[in-house]
Amino acid sequence: MTETLHYRLPWQSSSVYPGAHPGQMIGAGQLFKRHEPLIASPDPRRIDLRASVLDPFSSYRVRVYQQQSSVNVYLIADMSVSMGYADKQQTLLRFLHTAANSAFGYGDKFGFIGCTERIEQRWLLPACQHSGRVSALAKQLERLTFTGSAIGLQNAAAYLSVQRSLVFLLSDCHFPLPHLRAVLGSLQGHDVIPLVLWNQDEYATLPNWGLISFQDMENNANRTLFMRPALRQKIMAAYRQRQHDLKHMFRAFGSEPLFITERYSAQTINRHLQQRAA
Repeated sequence: MTETLHYRLPWQSSSVYPGAHPGQMIGAGQLFKRHEPLIASPDPRRIDLRASVLDPFSSYRVRVYQQQSSVNVYLIADMSVSMGYADKQQTLLRFLHTAANSAFGYGDKFGFIGCTERIEQRWLLPACQHSGRVSALAKQLERLTFTGSAIGLQNAAAYLSVQRSLVFLLSDCHFPLPHLRAVLGSLQGHDVIPLVLWNQDEYATLPNWGLISFQDMENNANRTLFMRPALRQKIMAAYRQRQHDLKHMFRAFGSEPLFITERYSAQTINRHLQQRAA
């Protein structure tokens, strides 16, 4: 069964193409927008006699309606080495299919921007409505071993549509906060929905006692620690503080993040989307 995202926009699309979202254009629709002179909208079927009688210049007034419009939906994905840990890569692939199928179901276009240390052409999918291209991209990503850092995220905005778009930002955010600030600053012209992938095995399943070897997947640095209850609590507190700092950063740019710490679920994401649209 195909999973579907039910996203609603809290803003009006400027696209001229008909779709499923509130738009700035006038045309075929059910929601009354304003009156216009007949000469500006020459459709006698929509003449409003009452408004015409009340017009001080004795001209015919026509009712015009808000057109439902389409929007471009993008997935900007962190493809650094830390995103290859545990099931993060599979979560990325599942969300890629879910987001693309949902966009096509709404009549929207879908695009993908994969980011490592730089943005390569093979991991770029311009906004389109071709499910075959999405499937081909997903097969390539499934065989890929994620490497490097996510510094390329800072350049992703250059590959987005000029018009305001709906952007899903998928990452584990295991990089410095100034980097994240630069990424969010470059995306301010778009509606950004951050999805933060954290695997609980990274911090919640640490033992109280024993020798543990840690590896920083971003720079390959290794460190061995003697685990004890006090150190375990310190690591847990550091993760809680990191989550607080990330939330504060996202909210400063008008975005509410969703932390995905358990199994991927489209229902969890849909609840988040409903809350932001409420």
